[in-house]
Amino acid sequence: MSTPTELRARAAELESRVPPLIAGPRTDDERMWLEKAAALRAEADQQEEREWERTGRIPCSDCGTLVRTETLETLPAHNCTAHQRARRHRATEK
Repeated sequence: MSTPTELRARAAELESRVPPLIAGPRTDDERMWLEKAAALRAEADQQEEREWERTGRIPCSDCGTLVRTETLETLPAHNCTAHQRARRHRATEK
């Protein structure tokens, strides 16, 4: 079973195959890729929700930190900006 992150990466890869809409009408393959990408994203969302129900934790979509929360509406404060800044700094060091 793939993780939500892997599923979203696969969806992004499929979407990258499709040229912009201004390039002309979509082919059957392009429509299929977009439908598959949407299905993969939905599956990733369902997996995250099941994981949250099981553990009470969900990853922040901005910084990736697992945060314990009571609802899926909002996340508690978790230094999101600092986590993003540190990730960008590590990426520039590589």
